[in-house]
Amino acid sequence: MPTDPPLPHPPATRYGPGFAAHGTRHRKPKNGVVIAGFLVGLAALGVAFVPVAGIAAWPLAVIGLILSVIGLTKIKKGEADKKGMGIAGLALSITGLLAAGGLLVYTSFFVTGESGLHVPAVAGDKNTVEFVVSASGGATIRYGSLNDQRTETTPASTDEWRGTASFNSGDYLLTVTADTRNSTVSNQIACTILVNGKKVAENKGQTIALCTAGTG
Repeated sequence: MPTDPPLPHPPATRYGPGFAAHGTRHRKPKNGVVIAGFLVGLAALGVAFVPVAGIAAWPLAVIGLILSVIGLTKIKKGEADKKGMGIAGLALSITGLLAAGGLLVYTSFFVTGESGLHVPAVAGDKNTVEFVVSASGGATIRYGSLNDQRTETTPASTDEWRGTASFNSGDYLLTVTADTRNSTVSNQIACTILVNGKKVAENKGQTIALCTAGTG
């Protein structure tokens, strides 16, 4: 008796978690940027309220903001998941920026007057500040706090230039910037900030040097 030919077996197909209908494994979402944005944003908010260390909140918050935006873009394209963490990282970074900015405004504009930072130093204040600059080719110097700057010019010399300030209480963001007056001259510039004789910041460069520190 004639018999029907055997039917061919269908090709083996693997099904299960991580596999598509035709045996192709799904690519795992890459969440590194999302997680990094969340952690950096959290760190920015954490240090924003810490005296002196709060300065680090600015770059941390900016980095966290950038990473979170990149992460959310990847999520929108389907290249990553953890949308909640991405949104949280964005919120933390923005909050860190706002917190650091609020403290800076408060310190610079509200903690002033007789109890504020005095530039130059006033006799009788409890705390002293020294701004020190050396510039072999001369430099223009701006020093003080963000809302109270002084400008001086130093001649070409190996001697150190010194400026002073003083205060009784409060937390102030101190800055000193020295830049060369003649860009055609190789000019080694160094700056230092001392609070009550203790070095709190130093930097050096060929044409410009910037030192920033808090008094808290």
